[in-house]
Formats: sequence, structure tokens, C-alpha cells
Amino acid sequence: MTGSPSRTRHISVTTRRADIELSRIHTILPGALLVDSRGDLEALLGRLLASDEPSELPMTLDLIGHSTPDTSLLQLGDWVIDAASPTVTAFFRELADQDVLPRLGVHSLRLLGSKTAETEQGRHTICALAKILEVEVYGVLGPLCAANFDGHGFRDDRRLVVRSSADLRGDPSTAPLPQSPRSPRALDIDSLPREKLGPATWPRYLVGGAARDLLGLIRRDEGALMPGLLATPTCELVLPSSDPDAYHVAQILLDYEAVRVYPDGPDEPAIVYPVRDRFALHELVATLTLAPNMGRTQTMRVTDTVIGDAMAGDLPNTL
Repeated sequence: MTGSPSRTRHISVTTRRADIELSRIHTILPGALLVDSRGDLEALLGRLLASDEPSELPMTLDLIGHSTPDTSLLQLGDWVIDAASPTVTAFFRELADQDVLPRLGVHSLRLLGSKTAETEQGRHTICALAKILEVEVYGVLGPLCAANFDGHGFRDDRRLVVRSSADLRGDPSTAPLPQSPRSPRALDIDSLPREKLGPATWPRYLVGGAARDLLGLIRRDEGALMPGLLATPTCELVLPSSDPDAYHVAQILLDYEAVRVYPDGPDEPAIVYPVRDRFALHELVATLTLAPNMGRTQTMRVTDTVIGDAMAGDLPNTL
């Protein structure tokens, strides 16, 4: 485990293995506690219990990570927090039986990833954990990104993007995409970097003659800068370039609601463009050819150590 357990009003826990977007969260939250699995989180909570007396101020336990592409469930390393899994509910029931959260002074739990309060699976998980833990549990409406955090954790002025388990017992509405700094750059496929491709962890599809139809489904003049978007791509589209060995790349995010590109390369902020009709985009992708042996290898960071392999996600003003 990396980092010592410092006590603030937020206990911020995030995935140690950071892709391009999560690395931005690491930079904003240098004191965040890092985990890669359920076992890591269990060990971390044990360390916190042994560290000092509970805070007199109400505290939140913030779990920060990407949400899964279709179900918007929070993922910490290799662990997906899904109350449909008996292993997940058993873990949180053990926390409740041992009074772990009250002993830490924690009065609420927040699952901070894009749209974790919007899907049926996400809402079920939030309500189930609240019942088990007997604390308020929160999820997120809409995309979540680096702009929602500062050096102390999740920003207090961004609380309107979260929805509590008490609220979710009714019929929650989904949130519109939040306002983000607009990009003056219209989406131009030919201006995107040319990339040589290798293995990756999400589906990739070849876009040939359907490029014009694809662009027609994207609001090309409404891009927003969204560094640190907490959403794993649903899939990635690769388009031919003037170099026969390289391609232009675009990512589909948030269940076909947005498209993300890196016009200045992966080390610079992404631009996220909203989609006009996500159902039509889904139908178009279904007609494309899967590219089985292609895909970018994103760099994962373990503190200062770099390891190879893939994971990622982003959209206008989203984690």
C-alpha cells in the first residue's frame, strides 16, 4: 500500500493502477489512499482503525474509480462493486458486523465514478449497501471528472452531482452532461494523431466507409475539455489514416452518449463530444468489423513505477 493514512473530512480511496485519466486524479489528490483489490481495501481499513481515534467531524469514505462501460458500477482495480455478487455483499456485511465505519467516524459512503447512480444495477448496489451498512450511500448522476476534485478530495460545491440512497428509493432521473469548458476545436478526424496500434482491453472496431455516417451522429462543434473522466470506454473506433500502418482513434463512452478523442496526444487533455442519437450510434457500431489484434496499450502507473497494459475512460467534465 502506498501513502500513510492521513485523517481529513474525506477518506479518499482510489485505484493504484492509473491510466491516463486516473493519473490526473492522482495528481490532484496526492494524499489519496491507493488500492487494487477488495483485499487491499480491507487491509487499508484495518490500518486506519489502528492509526488513531475517530474524527469528531462527520466523515465520508469516498471510493474513486472508473465505472464499468454498460452497468456504471464502480471499479477499484480488479474489484467491481456490484451488490448482485454475494462476495461483495459479504465484504460490506463484515464491515457492518465489526462496526468499522462508525469506529472510523464515517457517516456516509460515496461511490465516485461516472453515472454510478443512473443504471438499475448501480441504484440497486447503492441501496443495498446503505441497508447493510446503515449509513447513507451516494452515487453520481452524469459523468465525473477531475474538475470535481481538489487537494482535499471531492469538492463540496459539486454535491449536486451525487444522489443518495434515500433519494434513489423513488424513481431517479438521469442528469444531463455537466457544463465543462468548451473547446473551440470542431471534431476533424483527419487532424487526429496517427497511432500505431497494439493489444487492448476493450473492443475495437474498424471504421471504413461508415466514417461519414459516424461524424453525422456526433455534435462536432460542441466539444468540452474533460480531463480525468472516470468512465471506461464502451469501445474504441479506429479509422484509416494517410499512413497504412497507423490509425486515427476515437473512444465511445457512457453507453454511447459521448465520443472522446486526444487531438494533441494522450498526455494532453481529451475533448469529449456529445452524441446526437446514441441508439443510432449503437446500431452503426453493430455493423462494423471487430479488429481483434489491434488497440493501444495505455500506460498504467503504480506510484513511480510504470507497468504495461490497458484500462481507460473520459467525457466532457467527467472522471
